[in-house]
Amino acid sequence: MFESVNYVLKENFSNLYRIYSIAKYELLADMRDSNLGLFWNFAHPLIQVLTYWFAFGYVLQRRAITTYGTTVKFPFWLVGGMVIWFFIHPCITNGCNAIYSKVNVITKMKFPVSVLPATVVMKELFNHLCLMAMVFVIFIIGGIYPCLQWFELIYYCFCAVVLGISLSLTTSVLNMLARDVRKMVMATMRLLLYLTPILWDFNRLANAPVWVKFIMKANPIFYCVQGYRDCFFFHKGIMFYWKSMVMFWGVNVVLLVFGSYMMYQFRHKFIDMI
Repeated sequence: MFESVNYVLKENFSNLYRIYSIAKYELLADMRDSNLGLFWNFAHPLIQVLTYWFAFGYVLQRRAITTYGTTVKFPFWLVGGMVIWFFIHPCITNGCNAIYSKVNVITKMKFPVSVLPATVVMKELFNHLCLMAMVFVIFIIGGIYPCLQWFELIYYCFCAVVLGISLSLTTSVLNMLARDVRKMVMATMRLLLYLTPILWDFNRLANAPVWVKFIMKANPIFYCVQGYRDCFFFHKGIMFYWKSMVMFWGVNVVLLVFGSYMMYQFRHKFIDMI
């Protein structure tokens, strides 16, 4: 088990430049496929945010959210959670297809297959940074100004990167075994959008059973969403959520170990799966 983790980590760290090069090439290829190029990196998430704001903030009349004595207007509160969702969602859905989308490469040359999930995450990280720049501008215009706690976003972004890679290690291998896995992952992510407190406030579960709250907090995406909102609005600090931190890294370690094991066991069999 530990041999497989060591193999995957060593292969990824020794191919960091290759990961960067592949991610850069795919990003530029996507831009060349459209006339507006980089514009869609900003426009697509902005349109989705405006859609959810209209549905939940305007039509359903969602009021300002009050947490830890701080009141945040719903549109800003929504953006604070959606910005990390727009990063994690494509990392997981596209990471599931990381190996299968590169079958032409792995069949023609010796290639470190375990780096492919990381290339997907690296590509989406650039899109995330573009979106974050736009979010910063929106918040400053809305009267939410940068502070020292915003530097903690680096930690929570790292958490999302690790989550995307760890989960994609498993799903990318399973997708080679059965093509239905990607469809199941995409359906699950659509479900998680509504099960994770992104569009609604977690305080609404105040009277819910303890086991329901535990399951919700065990969701690793919830930890990232909660962290981003804390950096933007509440400023409680990383250690304030230490219980969620323990659960998050516990789940991540399990995902990384299992994903590395799957990748290690099938590393010589991907060609036969095509």
